[in-house]
Amino acid sequence: MQRTIKLETHFLIPPYKIEEEIIAYGDQQNRTTNVNADVTHWHVHKDNKFNFLVDYIHEIYPTHTIEELWGCTYRQGNFTKTHNHYGFDRGFVWFVDTSATCSPLIFPDPEHPWMPPIHVIQPKKGTIVVFSGQDLHYVPPQINGYTRVVMSGNMRLNTTVSTENDATQP
Repeated sequence: MQRTIKLETHFLIPPYKIEEEIIAYGDQQNRTTNVNADVTHWHVHKDNKFNFLVDYIHEIYPTHTIEELWGCTYRQGNFTKTHNHYGFDRGFVWFVDTSATCSPLIFPDPEHPWMPPIHVIQPKKGTIVVFSGQDLHYVPPQINGYTRVVMSGNMRLNTTVSTENDATQP
C-alpha cells in the first residue's frame, strides 16, 4: 500500500518585483546544497525584506517559528536532489515566479520507488505548499527556459507557550 503525505496549501500574491529581490542575492551557497540552482543564505527572514511572508506564515501557523528562509532561482537545467528537512517540524515552498510548464515539486514514495510519486505539485504563482520536515521531495531539471523563483523555509513548533491570554491562569 502506498503511503500518504499530508500537504497543506495556501495562497499569497507575490508583491511587485519580489522575484528581483530574490534573484539579486545570487548563489550564496555556491551549489553546496541539495539545490543545484542559485540559493540565497539560509536566514533571509532576518533581512526584513520578506516580513509580509513571515507574518503570513505566522498567522496560519501561530504555534510555529520560521527558523530558516531562503530563496532559489532555477534556470535551464537546474534541479534539486531528493532530500527532506530533517530536524524541522514543517517545511514549505512559496512559488514566487513560475509558469505552467516549470518543473514540479515531487514527493516520491521511497518505500515503493516503482510506483508513481505520491504528489506532483505543478507550480502556480502565489501558492504555498506546507509539508512535514520528514517528507522526501525533489525538483527535476528545469527545461522550459523560464526562470523559476521560489522561497523555501523550515519551521519548528514553539517549545514555550505564552500564558498571557490563558484563561486557566490565576
